Amino acid sequence: MIKYRQEGLTSFKTNYNPKKESRLDSVLEITDPNGPYLLNLEPMGYRDNTLPARMLRYRSDIWEATLTEDRGTPSIRQAVIFFYQKDDNGQHRLQDKWDFGLLEYVYAVIKVWEEPRQPVIAAKLFGLYPLLPLMKGDKQETPKAALQECISAIQEVKDKALRLDLLAVMAIMAGGRYSTQLVLSMIGREMIMESPVFQEWVKEERAEAEALGEARGEARGEARGEARGKARGKMEGKQDSICKYLEVKFGPASKGLRQKVKGISSLTELNRIINGIYTAKTLEEAQAVILGTN
Repeated sequence: MIKYRQEGLTSFKTNYNPKKESRLDSVLEITDPNGPYLLNLEPMGYRDNTLPARMLRYRSDIWEATLTEDRGTPSIRQAVIFFYQKDDNGQHRLQDKWDFGLLEYVYAVIKVWEEPRQPVIAAKLFGLYPLLPLMKGDKQETPKAALQECISAIQEVKDKALRLDLLAVMAIMAGGRYSTQLVLSMIGREMIMESPVFQEWVKEERAEAEALGEARGEARGEARGEARGKARGKMEGKQDSICKYLEVKFGPASKGLRQKVKGISSLTELNRIINGIYTAKTLEEAQAVILGTN
């Protein structure tokens, strides 16, 4: 069981660039009465049989960075956080014996489904609230009862923006354990969509979709030597952005509208829709934006 205690922490910063991809941006400097150390956290949302070797490489990357900057080899504590049981293969140790000694490498493993939910709620650890549906509750509780307890805990958060963000992230995390239908019936699409962090994700997705569409178009244009390839790429990027928003916001009920969007080839029309679609709160309002009748 995790023991919760307060310690000082700051982001670990280094100007050194490791030769291999690393997770130095997820390393924290911890101020502990028993002595400072670096904390390397690795959240896992998928199954990876190479995880122990990867974690050892992260440790090596950190020490390579500190040695390069004449900071020695500080104590490093590493922890892997598993959200879902299916992602844990149970192999978290490396051993190698040779003439000069024995290498034995391990790291801490946190299995969210084994951690009790109540201590997190009692301590008001808001940052962990999105994980509450994945944590251990009453043995006799139903999925609906478990979600209700988690939602009730978040509803006690006074800051509205934070409350909405926590609900949005909780809905995403809970979808890995409970049915999407149950999660959305209890949290609701509207609450998710009102979340500032979710709105930021939508903007990022929109920008990425448009950038991807333009990149595809430029590639086609270069291959064909035609400007229309670029235009088509931009069009597809905007279509994808609008359709993704409709699907997240209104679910299967938006299928007809998404088909209409896919049939719009005018960049001017697509730009007009993009400028208005994100303020649509109902399917009818979204339809009015797309058809230009609002």
